[in-house]
Amino acid sequence: MHQLGHNITGMFTGLAAGMYLNDQYEAGLTAVGVSILGGWYGGVFPDNVEKVFGVYWIEHRTVTHWVPLWIGALVWVVSAGYPLPFMFGGEVYAAALAFVLGGLTHLLFDWPNPTGIPFLHPWGRHSLHWWKSGEADLLCVLVWGGASLGYAVWS
Repeated sequence: MHQLGHNITGMFTGLAAGMYLNDQYEAGLTAVGVSILGGWYGGVFPDNVEKVFGVYWIEHRTVTHWVPLWIGALVWVVSAGYPLPFMFGGEVYAAALAFVLGGLTHLLFDWPNPTGIPFLHPWGRHSLHWWKSGEADLLCVLVWGGASLGYAVWS
């Protein structure tokens, strides 16, 4: 998926995460807004962190796209509970949860690409070989956005 697709799907992930927190914990609209921003940034983070001043410091789709790292981050955030006991209020928790879920969304939409993403170790990738980057971005955005908006409206 191209950068724009990751931006949009990350924001939709943040919306769904924020609505979930609002439904479960009455987190409020501020937490929903912060979740949208957290999801957006998490959605682009795996690619953006690989470059410093436009130069790759690490090979693309290695450590930054490693599934166990992101799942570990999700377990850490979820196990910390709502709100994170060592941070201020639910907004920080909302941003952290949406960020990690946005990163996992990024991996989900990179997986069908022939380049794939690393599962077992950071330098061994697996691909579903469904499409090349850019070929299904609009479809992915529409489906993911529809599901996220549907959750937000009917939750």
